[in-house]
Amino acid sequence: MSGFHKRKKLKKDRVYSIADLVEVYGVCANTVTSWIDAGLVRSDQQKPYLFRGAALNAFHKDRQLRSKRNLRAGEFKCGSCNNAVFPCIASVSDRVNAKGNVMHWAKCPEKECSALITKLTSEADRAYFRQLRDPNSTGDALHEVNTEAPAKIGIKTEIDSSEWQNENDRLIYRWQTFAGRHQEKTVDKYLASIRLLEEVTGGKPFCDLKTEDVAKFRDILKQRLTTDDDAFRLSKSTVTHHVSQLSAFFEWLIKQDGFKRLSKDLADYLVLPKAVYATGLPKAHKEYPSLEDAAKFCKNMPVRTILERRAKAIFSIAFLGALRAETLITLRICHFDADRKQIIQDATVVKAKNGKSLNINWFPIPDCFSQAVTDWVSELEALGFGGMDALFPSDKALSMAKTGRIAGLSPILPMKSTHAVTQAFRNAFLGTEFEYTPHSAKHTIAAERDQRKLTQRQRGDWSQNMGHDKPDITERYYGKASESEVQQTFEKLREPRPDFTNETTDEEVLEMISMLIERLKR
Repeated sequence: MSGFHKRKKLKKDRVYSIADLVEVYGVCANTVTSWIDAGLVRSDQQKPYLFRGAALNAFHKDRQLRSKRNLRAGEFKCGSCNNAVFPCIASVSDRVNAKGNVMHWAKCPEKECSALITKLTSEADRAYFRQLRDPNSTGDALHEVNTEAPAKIGIKTEIDSSEWQNENDRLIYRWQTFAGRHQEKTVDKYLASIRLLEEVTGGKPFCDLKTEDVAKFRDILKQRLTTDDDAFRLSKSTVTHHVSQLSAFFEWLIKQDGFKRLSKDLADYLVLPKAVYATGLPKAHKEYPSLEDAAKFCKNMPVRTILERRAKAIFSIAFLGALRAETLITLRICHFDADRKQIIQDATVVKAKNGKSLNINWFPIPDCFSQAVTDWVSELEALGFGGMDALFPSDKALSMAKTGRIAGLSPILPMKSTHAVTQAFRNAFLGTEFEYTPHSAKHTIAAERDQRKLTQRQRGDWSQNMGHDKPDITERYYGKASESEVQQTFEKLREPRPDFTNETTDEEVLEMISMLIERLKR
């Protein structure tokens, strides 16, 4: 139990009901109620109870970090679930040891734990237990004692526990239901914008929003777009998304009961002048390896252990199909078709951008990339994996397969995070000055398109194979030259131009004519 809640870190901006927590944590509703008695802060005092993700994360972190030295009166530290808990008084018993110290025993109230807990008690603890056993003590008094201290006693936090209480949370919970039509990442980005608006307006209830509040938020965005402070500055893209997401939120908000009296032009006060966008600093160039460098590092990746071979396959398939980290980590074995040299991106199963299904042909790159993935699939099949099992199983699943305990199980699901992809790229470039991200593979493949002598049709097919409906998407966002590469190009252009008639071959002349014809066709 100690690691169970610790691993279940919730999204801090989201709002959860008791039913949601029962599903997420795998506990019963009574357990959540006991958390409230132990100090978990609710969003408000209304029922059904709602909780902000940040409050739950802070509550569990506090109980994990609380040591025996800062336990409250009547509180025990459970050695099994590693939580600070208030036991049920009916389970508490005591005994005086040989040294005259009073030892108390009890049962951990966490229903998923129920371990025996002990404590050398102080007079304050014993007074607390006497109060609970007093028949004149009411249930209300017990609740007051259990919640007299905030959830974050004993640790330092950036936000006071009172800030977890927010009357907007009930409205946001309703909006989350409406936002179910979006992907999870999109919902998270909307919530980040909504919470930023809350922060700027000092947690003002949305039912009281004025145009002046929205204008203030707009002015903050303008400041953060143009500031020289790197820690405070927002990019043009981020500001644009904040404006777009809040505009959509306002459109939904003014249709809700109790909010129809809000000004209908709230979104208009978010619009920023074009001049402000123009002053935004450009994004730093996205570094990516050349295809030659990527192939060299791929060949040099270690393959001594099964995890190292998995890392090499992950690194290789990122280039072989120009795949995003979230897409490749959710692939199944059946999605890798070695006979047809294709990767099947089935959006009903894998996480694909915009839910796009696509049969991706292997890009014509060095064989070391396809060979690494093919060898990995063969190894998986030898271990008993196949079909709808994850193409890149977790460490635990691989360990089970090596001990022969994988047979007969339901399909092995993909890993939930892209950490293995990030680690694979880190391992590939370990010991070098390079720090490329998994997304750099797409830039490498896009740049390779421009290195090859392709027709306009071939360039379009190359972009389409990357998942881009239009070639200009590839050109606009991927594989851009670095400043040093541009400088080298112009240094070469400044060299004396060779005489056309003496230095240019017939083959080069035909190539120039072909390029001119292609340009005339556009």
